[in-house]
Amino acid sequence: MRAMRGRPFPFLRRLPTLLTCLLLLTALPAFAVQRPPVSGGLPDYEHTAWRVGQGAPGDIWDISQDHDGLLWLATGSGLYRFDGRRFERQAAPVGSQFPSTNMVTLAQGRDDALWIGYFQAGISRFAQGRLHSYGREQGVPVGVVPRFSQDREGRLWAAINGGLRRFDGQRWQPLPAAAGLPERRVQWVLHDSRGRFWVLADLKIWMRAAGQAAFEDTGIAVSQMATLAESPQGEVWLADRVRGTSPLANAQGLLAAGEREARRLPELVAARLQFTADGALWATMSPHGGVARITFDGTRAVRMERFDSPHGLTATSAVPIIVDREGNLWVGTNLGLNRFRARSVHTLAVGPSDPYRSLVRASDGRVYGYGEDLKPYDLRRTLLDGSATLLQASARQAPTPIWQFDWVNLARTVAGHTMLIPLPAPFTGQPLHALLFPDDAQAWVCTGERGVLHYQHDRWQRESRLPEQAYSSLALDASGQLLLGYADGRLRRMSANRIENFDASQGLSVGPITAMLHQQDLLLVAGEAGLAARVGNGRFVPVRTDMAGVLEGITGMVADANGHLWLNGSRGLVRMESGLLRRALRSGLPVTPRLFDAIDGMPGIALQSGPIATAALADDGLLWLATNQGLAWLDTTRSHVNSMPPSVRIGDVLYGSKHELLRDGLRLPAGTSQLQIDYVALSLARPERNRYRYRLSGVDDGWQDAGSSTRAYYTNLAAGNYRFEVEAANEDGIWSTAPASRSFRIAPTFMQTVWFKLLCAAAILALLMMAVRIRSGQLAALFRARLQERNGERERIARDLHDTLLQGSQGLILRLHAISQSPQTPEPVRGQLESAMQLAERNLAEGRERVNALREGPFAGRDLASALADVHAEYAGHGTNPLRLTVEGATPPLQADAAEEVFLIGREAIRNALRHANASAIEVELSYGTRCFLLHVRDDGVGIADENAGHGHWGLQGMRERAQRLGAELQLWTRTGLGTEVALAVPARRLYHRRPSRWRWPWSRANHD
Repeated sequence: MRAMRGRPFPFLRRLPTLLTCLLLLTALPAFAVQRPPVSGGLPDYEHTAWRVGQGAPGDIWDISQDHDGLLWLATGSGLYRFDGRRFERQAAPVGSQFPSTNMVTLAQGRDDALWIGYFQAGISRFAQGRLHSYGREQGVPVGVVPRFSQDREGRLWAAINGGLRRFDGQRWQPLPAAAGLPERRVQWVLHDSRGRFWVLADLKIWMRAAGQAAFEDTGIAVSQMATLAESPQGEVWLADRVRGTSPLANAQGLLAAGEREARRLPELVAARLQFTADGALWATMSPHGGVARITFDGTRAVRMERFDSPHGLTATSAVPIIVDREGNLWVGTNLGLNRFRARSVHTLAVGPSDPYRSLVRASDGRVYGYGEDLKPYDLRRTLLDGSATLLQASARQAPTPIWQFDWVNLARTVAGHTMLIPLPAPFTGQPLHALLFPDDAQAWVCTGERGVLHYQHDRWQRESRLPEQAYSSLALDASGQLLLGYADGRLRRMSANRIENFDASQGLSVGPITAMLHQQDLLLVAGEAGLAARVGNGRFVPVRTDMAGVLEGITGMVADANGHLWLNGSRGLVRMESGLLRRALRSGLPVTPRLFDAIDGMPGIALQSGPIATAALADDGLLWLATNQGLAWLDTTRSHVNSMPPSVRIGDVLYGSKHELLRDGLRLPAGTSQLQIDYVALSLARPERNRYRYRLSGVDDGWQDAGSSTRAYYTNLAAGNYRFEVEAANEDGIWSTAPASRSFRIAPTFMQTVWFKLLCAAAILALLMMAVRIRSGQLAALFRARLQERNGERERIARDLHDTLLQGSQGLILRLHAISQSPQTPEPVRGQLESAMQLAERNLAEGRERVNALREGPFAGRDLASALADVHAEYAGHGTNPLRLTVEGATPPLQADAAEEVFLIGREAIRNALRHANASAIEVELSYGTRCFLLHVRDDGVGIADENAGHGHWGLQGMRERAQRLGAELQLWTRTGLGTEVALAVPARRLYHRRPSRWRWPWSRANHD
């Protein structure tokens, strides 16, 4: 055999090529990109749109939420804020202006400041009503500002086309050259949860590890306008407008090129990325295509859902996307704003298609659904993503019997075989009104007008203990006793040995009964007119709520393991806390339920005409609902509670035709009596379901329930200081942790000022003084008239006494004198007549004295001191009982009537000293003080005893009476053998004439008395 020389075997020559091909074929799956199936719409999310024609701005480039929950929008036409109800354009503070209206980037600082990046106008900081802008002079290079980011130390970084900048509190500083980062085309920055700093610059990805000073070039190229985002698992993802979206790094660092390529999503060409708490990836498509949502199974993308303008998106061109603090997703487009909210209730898309769908719960806790064709569907959680064929095949393999009905017959499916069970005669073919399947082998049926049937042990029997009356609803209580509700509103409970009846006499008045539920000690009965509850063995109590009609038309009720009560009714699905319901029943207060309606995903309302309950709870925690639009489910293992307490923003106050922001310390103009105060809760999930209560200090005694109204009205407000407080609750009844409050003041009008009140008081006082003066004048005139009348009467009496008594007495004395001088008069008689005449002359002299006093008065306006001296001279005679008269102070003008009373008191004291005291000397002292007049009369006589105090011409009693009329104080000091002193103290106002004022009221008159 001849050997081959000079060339190898052909197989050996092709071996390297074959090995290379084999290696490529082996590695090909590792480099295969991911292309998940794409579907249209987002059925698990409720979409709400605010369009340009409805008040929303256009060209929304970025969205940010502040610490209070308010949304801020950077648009091509300026800065806007959104509170869930209305959009407001934010004007620049007075005295400043925004460098440009074309805003592209927003960021919330840790100090509540809002940072604004412009298209070509630098950066601004807006905080506490102040605006500060930064341009080239402050270190900001020319160019677009596409992104801000804060590091762990709170330092703010800005990606600018002209370079990366860091804010030092005053200026924007560039990085030193040693950082190794290019100073051009910086388009994105991101600080991840592990402290790494990612920068997209010069069309490359740069990374600086925590604690490092220099950036590292990853060697990965990117396209223009690429962006970054971090997932809940800590992975950093890249959105590239050429290669699509792919993961970039995980906790350990950069992913290998093969893994990045294997997990790349080339069809997800995104402008922005946003991960949600459930691990799903949301993206706004670039440049068109709306919104996309990608779900993962591990690292494999299993589904992509697209939502675009045909589905209701405001525009197909969308850029910003964020998740707010309540879990809502917000997407801005060039024609408006969009909100995506996860639905709590989900519609079964592959279930029965018949108009009437029914639910049944098997004895093993599984729930099955079926239609009029009696084909059951297994509704276990693990099968929900499967097809209708899969659900039906699983139902045919059910381990326990499945009860069904077709309106005139019962049906039971065992091991995939369905057997019809017709009603017995005479009820065969009659419609079913109510059904209950207590276990796998028995059923209760109400049919016709009087048919009450029990199916057990494969045969029908009638319950003789129950009346032949059709019932409308069936249920079992917690102990397995049968509950029967009737169309007349009655309820019966049947046990093995007795039947209990409940009606209006026990408080049960809900109309025709549609559903019943017994949970622990709580018995709920629903009817067409509402819901009633019974705790323990008490009476039924109507359940009241603050939502009208929410408890009507309930046809299915269940209780879950967490104590929640679920009621399927004509308004949707209602959830109540059993503990709160018990407390509300005991206190008589309304309960606040949570309503799940169309916005929450309810496809319709509860079926109202079926014989079986429309709510069933499976052992896997899914609550199934039969509605007039199909079957739906809710996962009771999730909370479905928005636990974020809403903050409240107090807006403008409207008074008259003006309005302005209600801020602390606001002063409203005088005369303001009517106010309108606007407020809103910054809970953006269901703003139409937010509830409010407010109060105004000094007006409201307690909190005023405002329902869902966002305005408070007040009228008839007085001037003064006020404090307005408002609280809010979100759709789940979670109230604000603290009320929002503002203090303000209403300025008083002139008539409401203290000066006006003082002026009124002064005017009233002046009127009183004028009235007193007028009345005093009237009384003085009356007194003068009476005094003149008294003087006239005294003169008349004096004339009469002089003309009659005195003249007659004088004639009688003369006659007696003549008799005494007669020679015929005996001497003894003459002596007696002389004595009698002397006595008569003395009496006549005293009578003349009194008559003279009656005629002209003893004082008659003379000086008080000289008048008293004349009294002493008249009664003492010359040279006997000397008088020492002392006067202190200038003598002021005296009131005549008061001076006369003083004179009479002094005269009586002098006469008593002369006549009764046998005094050798008398002292009279007059003191004219500014506050008081004093009169002292002293003698050195024998003194007087108390029992003689009332004797004399007038006596001391008369002196006291005169002093009392004067309002004066009279005192007497006396001792036997040592003399007597009389002291009189008269207030100056009762004796002196008042000095005329330097000024007087125009209506006052000069005193000429």
